[in-house]
Amino acid sequence: MPTKPRILFVDDEVRVLQGLRRGMHKHEERWEMEFVSDPTAALDAMRAQPFDVVVSDMKMPGMTGIDMVVAMREVAPDAAYIMLTGTADLRTAIDAINRADMFRFFTKPCPAFLLAEGIVEALAARRPPEQPPSMGEAALDRLPVGVVVVDATGHALFMNRRGAALCAAEDGLLLAGGRQVRAASAAESAALHRAVTEILTGGGTAALSITRPSLKRSLSVLISPLPGSRAALYIGDPDDLPLVPPEQLARLLDLTPSEARLTHSLALGHSVEEAAGLSEVTVSTARSYLKQVFVKTGTARQAELVKLVLGLPAVED
Repeated sequence: MPTKPRILFVDDEVRVLQGLRRGMHKHEERWEMEFVSDPTAALDAMRAQPFDVVVSDMKMPGMTGIDMVVAMREVAPDAAYIMLTGTADLRTAIDAINRADMFRFFTKPCPAFLLAEGIVEALAARRPPEQPPSMGEAALDRLPVGVVVVDATGHALFMNRRGAALCAAEDGLLLAGGRQVRAASAAESAALHRAVTEILTGGGTAALSITRPSLKRSLSVLISPLPGSRAALYIGDPDDLPLVPPEQLARLLDLTPSEARLTHSLALGHSVEEAAGLSEVTVSTARSYLKQVFVKTGTARQAELVKLVLGLPAVED
């Protein structure tokens, strides 16, 4: 079972620290949090077991927040650091950026929801240790269908390469603050999150059509439950259908290169006349190729042939 992200809060004012504890109380289930009033003790805590994100006050007696973060970076260079400051001091901010590589600044007092969003974004932006993808992740990355795994609140926990590309395009689906998967319209976002909740509580699957601001054809999203209160979104783009390339068609269906190119064009929706032009052959030659393809594939009609081709496994390079 994966461990919770570790968040450290440092502020010499006990009253402020108590306020941070109250404001972050709702996040106890997903984060392991510690609240420390002394920067030296915070540095010792970081050395004992590094934290993922550190939220610190700028001005503290004995050791400034900047000095503390500089020292912490020697222990945990990949952690993300957020600074709270009571004054909008440009010179101090520049010093913090140059010396401590600060992820974000917030002016005190900072609303709890805004600070929580900053922590979520800091976790997402952390430099992860270089690890090779698992076999499962590598396989999912080759799929031409988008796969996004979300928790009960709709926050993305995993995306394959295609799913990340579809969300990054922000044409129908997108990642909002905190990596929550949303639709371009508020109504469809609500429907998506409602479907995830209903599936995780009652089982089954759901299918949604997500409209696109670009006016391209809608994305198709199939939602199904996964273990551990997770759901998988399988996203299809009708304007970018997975299709086996001609070279693989030739091997899979025992076709000649010319027959495979013609079959590929037909599967893309072209007529025989259009496919002949694309293959740079006459229409009569294309029809002759098509007859041979029918014999080799055991099909009798163009629609039957296209159905066969679309059912073949396709992967992305």
